[in-house]
Amino acid sequence: MGLMYLIDTLRLDPVASIKTGLRIVHFIGLALGLGAATVLDLMILKFFIRGKVTSDQWNIFHFGSRIVNAGLILLWITGLGFLAYYSAFDPIRLGNEKVWAKMTIVLILTINGIFLHMAVLPKVKAQIGRSLLDGMSTGQRSLFFASGALSATSWYVPLFLGAMPQLNFVVPMTTILLAYALLLTLALLATQIVLLALGDDRRSELPSSLRDRSEPVMGLA
Repeated sequence: MGLMYLIDTLRLDPVASIKTGLRIVHFIGLALGLGAATVLDLMILKFFIRGKVTSDQWNIFHFGSRIVNAGLILLWITGLGFLAYYSAFDPIRLGNEKVWAKMTIVLILTINGIFLHMAVLPKVKAQIGRSLLDGMSTGQRSLFFASGALSATSWYVPLFLGAMPQLNFVVPMTTILLAYALLLTLALLATQIVLLALGDDRRSELPSSLRDRSEPVMGLA
């Protein structure tokens, strides 16, 4: 009887039920993508930089990246679904610039995800048996960390935007994207500080006779 009551309730307002369904799937996509992306970042910091990349860790990392992909696909499906819903039933919502700011950030996240799968994942797999940063040039390390910072920022900002309905129809898209750019800049600076710290740690481990001849700061290889 409870199930039939639920079905009857949904039938009373099918338009509202469509929106509810989109929101549920959207939250699932965000939870999958954000959660898996956070775990992957923690794996890199905890296991891959200091220790050696193992086959088991790579398998977990690769599986996690597929979960991130699934979450991103759900975000696109529901995001486009919301645009279609607004066009058909609530066109005034299309004037909410926060919606377009979120779509822009998800597009940036998608482009970065393509780069991760084309460049970063193969590099992680190739490093099985040694530290993740071994053999990387300074530029490669910087790009690797920058991509991770962009991913983390671009997953969390849409979450914060979705949790702040007071921004609807109030804050322009350019203002939101400028705030996003500021947060991204801070995240990129943080990654460079981490790289500098890693460079200092690696240099301190060298014998004094070799330390003076080693590359300065970030020349870790």
